[in-house]
Amino acid sequence: MKDKFIKKLKRSWLALWIAFAAAALSTIGVLAAYTSVSSVKRVVSTQKGAGMLFSSNYLTTDESDLPRTITFSSMETSPCVTVNVCNYPQTLIKHNDKDITYTLTVELVDSNGNVVTGEETAKYSVEYNGEKKTFGSNSKIEFSLLKLMADDFNKHEFVLTFDKSQLTRSDIYMRVTAIPTNQAELKPLSAKLGVIYINNNTSATWTGTFIDNATSPKDLDGFNYRLSGSGEGTVTLTWNTNYVDISPWFKNTYVLTISKDSSGIATATLKVNSAEKNQYDIQFYRTNGINSAEQWSDGNHTDIMVTDTGFVSMSFTQSTAKEN
Repeated sequence: MKDKFIKKLKRSWLALWIAFAAAALSTIGVLAAYTSVSSVKRVVSTQKGAGMLFSSNYLTTDESDLPRTITFSSMETSPCVTVNVCNYPQTLIKHNDKDITYTLTVELVDSNGNVVTGEETAKYSVEYNGEKKTFGSNSKIEFSLLKLMADDFNKHEFVLTFDKSQLTRSDIYMRVTAIPTNQAELKPLSAKLGVIYINNNTSATWTGTFIDNATSPKDLDGFNYRLSGSGEGTVTLTWNTNYVDISPWFKNTYVLTISKDSSGIATATLKVNSAEKNQYDIQFYRTNGINSAEQWSDGNHTDIMVTDTGFVSMSFTQSTAKEN
């Protein structure tokens, strides 16, 4: 009886040991996959560390303060732009593990950044969490003590309402700034936003450029490419897979169908409409080592060339008028 009990006990321990070993191997596999993805994402990051964990659909860490316009149809009676502020990157990799407190300010300014005053400022407003504020004599609105909780992927949404007259004369902008107050490593976010009406006779334009701040492409293991513009149509992206390939996240998020020819040139199309979204940030990863002949095509980092061959290029076709 005693021998049978011992044999049974040994079999039980053996089963438990096998299950534990299998779980450990599975965990190692998961950790390896996660580490690989994290490394790829970190390579092309234009912000470091937790700076990526405070982001927005319209606001950026760029300091150029160039005005951006969002287009609307002539039927729009009250043009509104919804700006979000998030505790995660726009790629939804992970959320910040600390609460973020911040202050958001909105100022009425012209295209040069000068404050706009006068009676017409009352036609503009900002709404957050059911509270709607209009601009007073100082042309400034502030929401303070805002907190993005660390318990999940969280975002705040601010609805910017413009005067309809701005659809035909876009000379008043809302300069939106979100400044963290409890995490010094987080960078402030800002943008100068305006609205404009684009009709069928107005030329729409979309452009693409690399936005990495580096002396040379050889300094980078991956690249950030920004599509931005106004109007509705189709952007055709082309890239050389002998040098780079597009981010799987971007491909899956925007359901891109990609074709590739025998020389390694890949092509994909993307429907764009600046009334919905006027900027796309795309990551490209190196597929081979650094080529000694790599150079920026110009001082603005518009393109990367190797013996007259570009890494990435784009073209835009404006949508034709729709019948009613």
